[in-house]
Amino acid sequence: MKVVCIVQARMGSERLQGKVIKPILGKPMILYTLERLKKSKLIDEIVMATSNKEIEQPLIEIVKNAGFSFFCGDERDVLKRYVEASEKYNGDVIIRITGDCPLIDTDIVNNVITSYFMYDYDYVRLDVPNTFARGFDVEIFSKEALKKVEVQTRGLDESFREHVTLYMYKNPHKFSIGYVKGEELFNKEYRLCVDTVEDFKLVTQIYKHFKDEYVCAKEVIKYLDRNNELNKINSNIIQKEV
Repeated sequence: MKVVCIVQARMGSERLQGKVIKPILGKPMILYTLERLKKSKLIDEIVMATSNKEIEQPLIEIVKNAGFSFFCGDERDVLKRYVEASEKYNGDVIIRITGDCPLIDTDIVNNVITSYFMYDYDYVRLDVPNTFARGFDVEIFSKEALKKVEVQTRGLDESFREHVTLYMYKNPHKFSIGYVKGEELFNKEYRLCVDTVEDFKLVTQIYKHFKDEYVCAKEVIKYLDRNNELNKINSNIIQKEV
């Protein structure tokens, strides 16, 4: 059973153009996400999935030169992109990560993977933002669940095609769904994803402090707990509604 982690990323972000290749201490942000995921021994292959537009070429070159697999598909129909990427790379189980999470943590990712395999779930997600800070987001689902969504969302609202797992968690009567919840340490309202300039400034400050591209999520949260002024950098940012 092959576990494929598909990291969706594109250059045309509405709030921060080209964010996925913006450098943090000289390294493109997307490589932090991919290289941190590479530490997981439970993931068989990592694939960066982007759109087939010409604008993505700098992103593709960075990922390819770093030795990672990539896939180009429909820009707006991200669900279709996932289906086609999972088929090309023969994924039986699919992990969904977004490329704007440069502090993704493999301990958390592995926890979600383990939960999926321990129980008879179609889909398991990290409990973001209810009991985990944003930026550690992980979702995992079966190939069969993905294909079921692809069929059942044809002709429905486009949001179900743009947001890969929206149909799953909006229809719990059709899917067996599990949640991995965080305890007090991780149950914070911090923003560690990168959607805006303010988000990027915070993540850059974190990496400048630790000088360790593999710093664990636990230490990042403790650092923010001790330095409340840092949270003000992006505390005014409102998460886009799905």
